Amino acid sequence: MYPRLKNCVLRAGEGYFLYNYVEDVVYELDLEALELLRCFTGKNSLEALACEFGEGKVREVVEYLLGEGCLVDEHNEDAPQSFIVEHFTPSLRYLQLHITERCNLACRHCYLGEKSCIDLPRELAFKAVEEFSRFGWKLLITGGEPMLSPYFWELVSFASQLGVRLVVLTNGTLISEATAKRLAEHVHEVQISLDGIKHGHEALRGEGSFAKTLRGIEAAAKYMRVSIATMIHRENLKEFPQLEKLIKSLGVEEWSLDVPSPKGSLLENAELLPPLEEAARIYSKYGFSSGVHEGSAEYACGAHLCSVNVKGEVTKCGFFEHGVGNLAEISLKEGWKRIVESYLPKLSELACADCKYLSACRGGCRFRALSEGDFLGKDSFLCLLYSKVHNLQ
Repeated sequence: MYPRLKNCVLRAGEGYFLYNYVEDVVYELDLEALELLRCFTGKNSLEALACEFGEGKVREVVEYLLGEGCLVDEHNEDAPQSFIVEHFTPSLRYLQLHITERCNLACRHCYLGEKSCIDLPRELAFKAVEEFSRFGWKLLITGGEPMLSPYFWELVSFASQLGVRLVVLTNGTLISEATAKRLAEHVHEVQISLDGIKHGHEALRGEGSFAKTLRGIEAAAKYMRVSIATMIHRENLKEFPQLEKLIKSLGVEEWSLDVPSPKGSLLENAELLPPLEEAARIYSKYGFSSGVHEGSAEYACGAHLCSVNVKGEVTKCGFFEHGVGNLAEISLKEGWKRIVESYLPKLSELACADCKYLSACRGGCRFRALSEGDFLGKDSFLCLLYSKVHNLQ
């Protein structure tokens, strides 16, 4: 047997990891396991590895990874002897890549504001993807509506060959059965925005959008993993019991919630902002937002996330307009180092550093705190959620 890792990459940062980007599963490794897996390239025979690392250890690892679907028997004499594992802390695991501001909808809460036909320069998009693939885990391709980018299909085809999990963030209205099949050839997951049942969804995204989005979800779910993202707003507050039933009936595997941030189009539609106490009750009952935005270890929100906007600027996340440099002039890794220095505060630096809920809420959203006047200040929504709602449970 010549063991070769299947659908997996080795990563280093806060520790050593094997990441199955197809199944989105992470395995923690010790140094000995890392050194063994670096040799699982298809070039080294099982017998040779057993002589070097010990037969019992090698067979135990091989049997486990075969059972997990992370290994194949494939002889490749030309394979490199070991993988290069880049190591820096905190690690950049998630990249939010805005490839266009084009959109077929005019959502009343869109943080980008008035839509345009601006695209991220093609060469910068491909540069970001190639650099990220050397150390990253999950690539989030977004817009605008990313499927309207003139190079969307070329980019996802390229990215799908580089060993990262590929997720497309979309409104879903452009996904037909044929499009879903094509997406599934390259993409591991689509995250589709569904902001209520018919009334609540169309209050944000326009008349006729609900049926088109449902068709897109149903088509995509036949061929790939689908996750749903929902904004809690004033027009969908009574719809969540029905929305929960609908999402379960669609076979969706993950449902994340958030509240709109006061930016872009929402500044002109502030009446859509929900009462915070009601939003906190819903948020607590139906689940929390996606882990890519969360803090970890000693850091606040976005501990492993950065964004590239359509101008090529590297930013903390999509809500932040001011970047730390342009990919036309710096590497993605250099941009991440600058993000860590300027936009990734430690929990001990926050105004709420002495709060008893800090280890759970991790200070909340830095953009919401900034919109309330202080980047290191409190996120009023998360403060309410943890101080009131959790005390009632």
